[in-house]
Amino acid sequence: MAVDRFKLAYIGAGSFRFSRGFFRNIVNAQELMPMEVALCDINPDSLKIMTKILEKMVAKAAKILGYDENNIKISSSVDYNDALENADFVYKSISVGIQAAEWFDNYLPIKFGIPQNTGDTCGPGGLFRSLRTNPVVADIAKSMKKLCPKATLLNYTNPQASIVMSARTIAPDIQYIGLCHELFGGSKAIMNFGNDYLDLGIKQWQNMDLEYGGINHFAWYTKIEYQGTDLYPAMREKYLELTKKNYSGKGFNWYLLGKHNYFCYPGSRHVAEFLPDYFNYFNHEIQCPYWKFPVIRDVWGLSYNRRSSYWEFNAMAKGIWPIPGPRKKGERAMEMTLDWRDDNPTHHVVNIPNVHPDYPKIIPQLPDDCVVEIPGYFKGQKMLPIKTINMPNQVADLVRPHAEQTRLTVNAALGNDLDLVVKAMLHDPMAKWIEDEDKLEYLTKLMLYYQQE
Repeated sequence: MAVDRFKLAYIGAGSFRFSRGFFRNIVNAQELMPMEVALCDINPDSLKIMTKILEKMVAKAAKILGYDENNIKISSSVDYNDALENADFVYKSISVGIQAAEWFDNYLPIKFGIPQNTGDTCGPGGLFRSLRTNPVVADIAKSMKKLCPKATLLNYTNPQASIVMSARTIAPDIQYIGLCHELFGGSKAIMNFGNDYLDLGIKQWQNMDLEYGGINHFAWYTKIEYQGTDLYPAMREKYLELTKKNYSGKGFNWYLLGKHNYFCYPGSRHVAEFLPDYFNYFNHEIQCPYWKFPVIRDVWGLSYNRRSSYWEFNAMAKGIWPIPGPRKKGERAMEMTLDWRDDNPTHHVVNIPNVHPDYPKIIPQLPDDCVVEIPGYFKGQKMLPIKTINMPNQVADLVRPHAEQTRLTVNAALGNDLDLVVKAMLHDPMAKWIEDEDKLEYLTKLMLYYQQE
């Protein structure tokens, strides 16, 4: 007799950053059992290794937690259509081009005067990552319309805004949701401040009353309270001291609080790329000794980390490296899957369209046609915003140019037209330092040439 299984599809199962922790959460999720986990990766060698690791994790978790190994059925394919067929929930962590393309994303623009310490969201690096990734994203969305139209997809791939917009442009009815961890680090910094400076005794940052909004990697708190205490007045009073201390590793964020009256919560390196005026100026240690951004992304270091991780993965698959056990904490994917299935109104930080037929405009101060990062919850298996988020004008003025850039990037990624790519490059706020448009067009063509494979 066939077992009715909840089907999870994971596209990009060879991800060296995401897969290991995600697997630990899957084998811990007894509430979703019996389940089928359909793994997909275009690299057959990586797929074989990760499938073997998941099999070993299932065996270990079954012994620790006392369930039948048959409660988790594992399948694998290099074709994501196989994984998507009749899937209930989908997860994606793909990287098109991997580290090879990131050399060109970062080291070509800096020769033209555009430094990028990350290069995965905005600027030339973010644009070209979108050019590589978004056509694949669009194809996945088309397949979901055909093979699993009621499924929800959680996206862990950058750049979040353009990827979510591309998918929803192709398949507006698909629940395609972008996720990011940056809120957690920013909220812990605020919690630390509340405890260190105000003696509030906050046990978990989730206990604070937070409102926030913006775009991925450039979002701001509009409200920070704990048990009726507004933390913003004390934060504003202490911003310079906190800047000089590089408090909680967010010196640049505290500096921006002093300049703009609100706290931008993502990591400083991400935020800096959205503010090239600050990034280019404060990149010099003599001018601002309280924090330091890398001039350029350490692609070699990332490549080394990838090789090290895959050495461990190989060793795990062969049984000569310890297999991690089940774990509930880590990624929020399993919690979100349960909330989706059971209609739990838990709040999650998500990236969704600013305007959609399912809800009114979320952030009035930003364009209708953009993707915003806000708190949301599942209702009727749809992701909805908690409320309207009113963004202060001085902050909205900073965010708006980047929000507008998203549609230009998506048009370039899906349009198969050189002029659209050049237009997106010329409009990007990071490129404003280059006054010669011919030079930017040459950079665009040069990056296309080296990334054509």
